Amino acid sequence: MPIAPSDDIGMKAGAMPDGGAAASAVPRRDWTALLALALVLRLVAAWQESVLHPDEVFQYLEGAFRLLHGYSVVTWEYRDGMRGDLYPALLALPMRLGEWIAPDGSLTIWLPRPMMAILSLSIVAAAGVIGARVSRLHFWAAGLIAACWPDLVAFAPHPLTEQMAALLAAPAIALLGLPGRSARQLTVIGAAVGLAVVFRPHVAPALALGLLVHVWRAGPRSLWPLVAGGLVGLAIGAVSDVAGGHWPFEWLVHNVDRNIVDNVSARYGVSGPFQYAVDLLALWGLWTAPILVLATLGARRYPLLAVVAIANILIHSAIGHKEYRFIILSVTAIILLAGIGTGDAIAALRAQRGRQGWRVTLVLGAGWLAAATYVAPALYHLGGRVVTPFSAAASDRLRAKPGLCGMAVVGNRVFRVYGYARLQRRVPIFVQAPGDPRVDPAQFNAAVVWKGHADALTPDFRATTCSADGSQCVYERPGGCSAATSRAEINRYLADRGM
Repeated sequence: MPIAPSDDIGMKAGAMPDGGAAASAVPRRDWTALLALALVLRLVAAWQESVLHPDEVFQYLEGAFRLLHGYSVVTWEYRDGMRGDLYPALLALPMRLGEWIAPDGSLTIWLPRPMMAILSLSIVAAAGVIGARVSRLHFWAAGLIAACWPDLVAFAPHPLTEQMAALLAAPAIALLGLPGRSARQLTVIGAAVGLAVVFRPHVAPALALGLLVHVWRAGPRSLWPLVAGGLVGLAIGAVSDVAGGHWPFEWLVHNVDRNIVDNVSARYGVSGPFQYAVDLLALWGLWTAPILVLATLGARRYPLLAVVAIANILIHSAIGHKEYRFIILSVTAIILLAGIGTGDAIAALRAQRGRQGWRVTLVLGAGWLAAATYVAPALYHLGGRVVTPFSAAASDRLRAKPGLCGMAVVGNRVFRVYGYARLQRRVPIFVQAPGDPRVDPAQFNAAVVWKGHADALTPDFRATTCSADGSQCVYERPGGCSAATSRAEINRYLADRGM
């Protein structure tokens, strides 16, 4: 049964939930509607041809494909032993399913996206739980915002370790902030935190701080279930390493050595300490301030989320190389808090205005809608700039090309196209970026060519399809390919340049 109106809107903004009374009062149909809405939005996002960062293609999908087939594009992180196999192994499961359903189709590279989208519902479910512990109003406020906010929807389907860590850690910390957690529940929360650290070690300090604050507030009895659960999560990572023929967490040692000691990550750009504030302002615009105000309100109820969000941003701000995806855990926590704060604001204002209180709900709802409308286009365009939809279509076309014996990427960086995970043909891929030596066209019979670089090909190549704006074309020729070796072959090319 729904909660009574007095429980819905009459709770004081600063009152803490007492346990499960309000949570159990949210009808099942509410939960079904909320999660269905969140799932639809995320599956729509998964269906879009977008890549937020080359890592999701060349680090994770290629890694998963290599586990299945023994070959792939190999980046410097894998050559230097800086990546574990746990996340590629997870992605390999839907990839194998895709191969079974459609052996020669693109389903193999698409299925990891809805898998990630479904897993990301953990964030929406956590928003619903922490909201329902206050009131049905808070359930809908926090749940709808988590379900619809563009950052959470846009990142949901993308196979990135940052997102994987966020969908584990943010719900774990949110649920940790609820009163009356049993030893079993604390163990599960600890396991989720441990797994999040395995997927993204950079979040470990912030999560450790959150756990310590909880133990300080709740008492030492809560420590041991959290430690036990955390060890379970870490053990899963260790078993994955051993199964891959490595010492447990050997990759982490190499990662620290290369990225921190040798500072290799700096070659991909170094930003100042306030870059993440700049990024948020650039993406959220004037909506940044009201969102942070609402998050501050929500932090009164769930301070652990605020601790983790702030600590994670501060820690990443101390690292020279910065990317927005690195703080998606913090963004997720902020949005969860802002949802709770929105519920508090609506409840307080409705209590003050009586019968006119419904207008407050409309105004705040319209504000969130306007903010989402402002933010969504920037994220959408970001996903189309890295690996273009045309590059995806080009890989699909060349996969079906009879007699394909070699492919070239001409006129741009290799990271603007898909690798073997989408091509699914064991043929050499050659790279000729601007300024590179000319690749012998006899070594390939298909090429993805950027505008102005077709002169690198021989006259027997013909453009068979082009992007709508004419910036990219697929060129093909009849006949076979020479077997000569070339330093332009993609893996030799990357190794020579330390890429």
